[in-house]
Amino acid sequence: MNTGLKDLVMASSAGNYREQPTTASLATHFRCIWAHSLPPGFDKRVAVVPDGCSDIIWSERGLYVVGPDRTAAFPPLQQGTTIIGIRFQAGAAAAWLNLSLAEITGETVAISDLWGASGTELQQRLFEAPTIAEKLSLLQAVLQQRACGVTTPSLDMRRTFDHLARERGTGEDTIRNLSRALGYEERTFRRHCVDHFGYGPKTLDRILRFQRLLLIFRSSRHEALSILAFEAGYADQAHMTREVRMLTGLSPADIRRQFV
Repeated sequence: MNTGLKDLVMASSAGNYREQPTTASLATHFRCIWAHSLPPGFDKRVAVVPDGCSDIIWSERGLYVVGPDRTAAFPPLQQGTTIIGIRFQAGAAAAWLNLSLAEITGETVAISDLWGASGTELQQRLFEAPTIAEKLSLLQAVLQQRACGVTTPSLDMRRTFDHLARERGTGEDTIRNLSRALGYEERTFRRHCVDHFGYGPKTLDRILRFQRLLLIFRSSRHEALSILAFEAGYADQAHMTREVRMLTGLSPADIRRQFV
């Protein structure tokens, strides 16, 4: 993968990213709302790394749903622009979008293609709202109205996400034990994961292990990479390096330097 590594930065290290909880009435369906601003003169490529989630985002290009990613995405972001978004809770997006997330994995889809005229209207109202704060407030208000007709997210899928996010074990046993604990046959469990996350539990496990590593990088500045690999749940440093490169195109050392 040739991504121009010297000019490639993680999205969390690019410009000003800030997030906050949603309103209480939306917390069952959405993890947070966020805004990401890139300064004038910003000329680097941004890597948005996979996190097992899906978002509704608005920018000057319009209003979209961003499906879950298997590997890093490199969106064409303009200097001086601000993007706002709201992130679905684990397992919640499928009911809102009325589709299996496997249909939009790695894709960005116009909200009007999914919600028709109401999506087009929301996009226009967001264009007209004069400030970022008002756009975020409007987005939440409209989603709160829609929430009345949306099925409550699958508790089993939320448990799956939370378990894999904190579990340091790897391999078939972790997933097999989890599916049994939730009362699923393995094939049925995999199908539910594909519908609600966009991919099976093995891929989700790898992505969430990588997200654990990012949290460790933020808090552990001086430890050897071999130690941090073990803490995140990798078999060894070589395993970590292979996985991180596959998911992002960057080495663990490349990523770690961006948190120093």
